[in-house]
Amino acid sequence: MRNKLPVKGIFLDRDGTIIEDRGHLKSIEDVHFYPDTFESLRALQKEFILFIVTNQSGVSKGIIKKEDADRINSFINSRLLEKGIKIAEIYTCYHQKSDNCECIKPKSFFPKIAAAEFGISLQESWSAGDHLHDVDFGYNFGGRGVYLLTGHGAKHFEELKNSEEKLYFKSSPFKNLKDASSYILQESKNIPKEYITAQTAAEIIRDGGIVGIPTETVYGLASDALNETAVLKIFEAKKRPHFDPLIVHGSSIDNLRPLIKEFPKKAELLAKKFWPGPLTLVLPRTSIVPDIVTAGLETVAVRVPSHPVARKIIELSGLNVAAPSANPFGEISPTCASHVLSQLGDKIDGIVDGGKASVGIESTIIGCVNNEYVLLRPGGISREDIEEITGKLLINDNSELITAPGTMKRHYSPNTNMILQNHTDPLPEDFQDYKKVGRLTYGSTFYNDCEIELNLSPAGDLKDAAVNLYHYMRKLDKMNLELIIADRVPQSGLGAGINDRLSRAASRD
Repeated sequence: MRNKLPVKGIFLDRDGTIIEDRGHLKSIEDVHFYPDTFESLRALQKEFILFIVTNQSGVSKGIIKKEDADRINSFINSRLLEKGIKIAEIYTCYHQKSDNCECIKPKSFFPKIAAAEFGISLQESWSAGDHLHDVDFGYNFGGRGVYLLTGHGAKHFEELKNSEEKLYFKSSPFKNLKDASSYILQESKNIPKEYITAQTAAEIIRDGGIVGIPTETVYGLASDALNETAVLKIFEAKKRPHFDPLIVHGSSIDNLRPLIKEFPKKAELLAKKFWPGPLTLVLPRTSIVPDIVTAGLETVAVRVPSHPVARKIIELSGLNVAAPSANPFGEISPTCASHVLSQLGDKIDGIVDGGKASVGIESTIIGCVNNEYVLLRPGGISREDIEEITGKLLINDNSELITAPGTMKRHYSPNTNMILQNHTDPLPEDFQDYKKVGRLTYGSTFYNDCEIELNLSPAGDLKDAAVNLYHYMRKLDKMNLELIIADRVPQSGLGAGINDRLSRAASRD
């Protein structure tokens, strides 16, 4: 049946959650399961696909070997199978924090792989473990997390109490896995009927439909890029003007080459360095690209997304997909599946839940025509990084001519009136005329002059600010405010892209 729903997953810590934490294990004789492990996992696997995600930093530290960690994992898996418990995959990070790897918890690297390979709905999935990062892990991939007092859990309990707001913690810590599993089963909702698997999404795209898909930037509304009738459905669902071109997403450079008439050397160097990733290149197009995709221009905007679920959908479809943001035109971009569901759920053919967008703002767009390299829109890759390859970028000063997506003066906007200022600026003169005002801030400055204040990153981290930007804008927009005051962030790196979105959101043109 084509409209097969995705399934839910639970991502379990290993040491201190499933087995006792006895340090860096080398021998299977040191593996001791908790008394409630088997009963708890049997109950959970009726509703969830089970995964184990374990950080084995002892390998990087030289305390144990990779073979030791793998041998313990294999033993745990075989023991669970004997008890009628199937673990779909054991994901192991062999690094320590200082290695700055992509796979260590609480980063969402492994759950996104699971979403691509197993059709997991991350928004309906959970994490469980005895460390703060195990809870944070769940929220980072777009689901929820529970904290156990087993293993190191009791020791870290006081730290947990002081971090509740940071971790979005929604329940008390649990005495053991049995209590946690009962809570998870009770709390788990039915998956919305609009949520579909990557395989189903690929089939819908091949058949000329449109679906919401995850990318690392924001969620996109995808169709077959070369099917004019399908692309028209995107414009109709979004109420997008036809003079605004679309970005075509491919699974690789080679996948996109048939669309590109000329691929300048520096543009190809940019693609090789930053793809897959949040960089869009505007290049001369071939005749196979429909005019509706390019707004009649002789160029096409292309990129390769880094989100594994997006690439999986593209690969399964065997096509290139046109995919602007999955929201009504001009409104705040969606960074999780529920945003798409609330805004376009009844207008499209399905939504693939791939968790929270890890970048949080749209791609940087570079025009690459006639050996000129022009910054058309700042975004997820910094201007400084791009200029290491291209040299100094030209700036698009013609704001009236739309040559790339997302470059209209007013865009990404909340319904609430919004103004943009520097954090040192005084409040607007008519501030007292507004009864309910919200403020969007950044860094260590706190004002207490507005009823609601949301800080994009108290630590002053631009990556965190980008991830939180649209989520916090949506949150403020739902609070029945009369005014939102947004502070600019530093202009360097990702800050240029954040300020660009804030400026367009606050524009009244």
